[in-house]
Amino acid sequence: MAVLLLVGYLTQLLLPSTRRYLCLVPGRSIPCIWNVVTAGFLETSLLKLLLGAFGILMLAKVLEPVWGSKEFLKFVLLVDMAVGVSTLSLLYLLYVCGVDPKGKLLYAELGGSEGIIAGCLVAVKQLMPENEVTLLGFIRFRAKLLPSLFVVLAVVAGTFLGSALSTVPFVCFGTCLSWIYLRFLQPNSELNLRGDILNDDFRFATFFPEIMHPIIDKLTGAVGKYMCFPKASTDTSESLASIATAQLPESEKSDAARRRERGARALEERLGAKKAAAMPASADGKAPSEAEGAAGIDAV
Repeated sequence: MAVLLLVGYLTQLLLPSTRRYLCLVPGRSIPCIWNVVTAGFLETSLLKLLLGAFGILMLAKVLEPVWGSKEFLKFVLLVDMAVGVSTLSLLYLLYVCGVDPKGKLLYAELGGSEGIIAGCLVAVKQLMPENEVTLLGFIRFRAKLLPSLFVVLAVVAGTFLGSALSTVPFVCFGTCLSWIYLRFLQPNSELNLRGDILNDDFRFATFFPEIMHPIIDKLTGAVGKYMCFPKASTDTSESLASIATAQLPESEKSDAARRRERGARALEERLGAKKAAAMPASADGKAPSEAEGAAGIDAV
C-alpha cells in the first residue's frame, strides 16, 4: 500500500490531468465512480505522501499480525470506500442545501490516505487501548487516545494550512465508519458474533473527554435502542454497549475479555522476540535495520 501511494503520487506529478479521474471529484464521480476508492491512495503533496506511507507501514506492523493479511486488506478497502462515498454524499448535500451554490466543492480535487490512517488508529484503540505510546521521545499517552488526537490535529492543521476540505471529512468519516464496522460488523469467529459490543472500553463515548461520557452514553444508548434494539425495555437508559451486553451471558463477556488479553499478549511477545533477535545482530553491526524497525514500532 505504501508503494501504491508512491505510484499514485508520481502518476499525478508526471501526468497532472490524471487527478480529475483519480482524485475524488464529486462533479465527475459519475461515470468515474472508481474515484471513491482511488482517492484514498492518491497523495498530491510530498509531505502527505511521506506521512501517509510511514503511517501505513507502522500501523500495518501492528494490525496485520493480529488480524491476518486478508482481514486487514478487507478492513482498509472497506474504510477507504466508505470514506469516499460519505464525502461524496456530504458535498452533494451541501450543494443541494445551498451551502455551495456555485458548485465549487463539486469540482474540488480531493485525495489522501488520512481516512485509512484514521481507521487503523481506531483499530489500535480497540486492540491495545492501555498500551503506552511515545511520540518524539518524550510525549507519552495511552493508545486509546490516538484516534481523538488525530482528529483534533487534522482539524487544527487543516484550518491553518487551508486544507480542511481535503483532510477533515476524510479523517472524521474514517474514524466514525471504522468504529461502526469494528463495533458492530466485523466477524468474530471465536464468539460467533459480529463486532465488539462486549468491550466497554470501545464505546463511542470513549472518543470524547471523560466528562462528556455520561451524555454521549445516553445519546448513543437512545439511538441504539431505537435503531438496533427496538425490543429492549423502555426503562433502559444506558449506553449502546450496556444495552447489548445486558442480553448476553456472563461467560461470553469473560471470553471476550480473555480474547482481548490473548491478542495483546501475543503482540507484545512478538515485538519482544523481534527486539531480542535484533539486539545481538545490531551490536555486531550486521543487522541494524531490524533493531531500528522494532524501535520504530515501539515508538509508534
